[in-house]
Amino acid sequence: MANLDHATITDPLLHEIKGAAAATSGQIPVSNGAGAAPFTTINNKDLVFVHADIDDVSTAASYWVVPGIAGDVTKIHTVIDGAIATADAGISFEIAGTPITGGGITIANAGSAAGDVDSSTPSAANTITANQAIEMITDGASTNTVKATVTFTTDVS
Repeated sequence: MANLDHATITDPLLHEIKGAAAATSGQIPVSNGAGAAPFTTINNKDLVFVHADIDDVSTAASYWVVPGIAGDVTKIHTVIDGAIATADAGISFEIAGTPITGGGITIANAGSAAGDVDSSTPSAANTITANQAIEMITDGASTNTVKATVTFTTDVS
């Protein structure tokens, strides 16, 4: 067989990349840094992060944010800017008056401090249209005036 340069190989001599026969649909080879490129599924979601502030997580109230995008809320994070006391602070979330399933967050008062992060992973009732508001509802169980920043991770549809 003649010595062929890869740039000049024609169709009858072309072959699939090593491992392609065992890969599932949609997977691509990704280098692992050890001289191999196993096939991997890449998460190709279009994620948008929307931030909203709760002025005082220790006071029972409702706060609202309109993300301005349509999609599924896939993760909710909170971060506080100080220590809460007396009791845990609970925050629930609703879209158009319907609670986001699995979306509630409890901020523990024991050992709480500025920079504490809590999160939830919504599992249902988490789809929003571009013109809907998300309601953030604090239960007012804790004490100390503490701001919380909420981040909604949304997979845009």
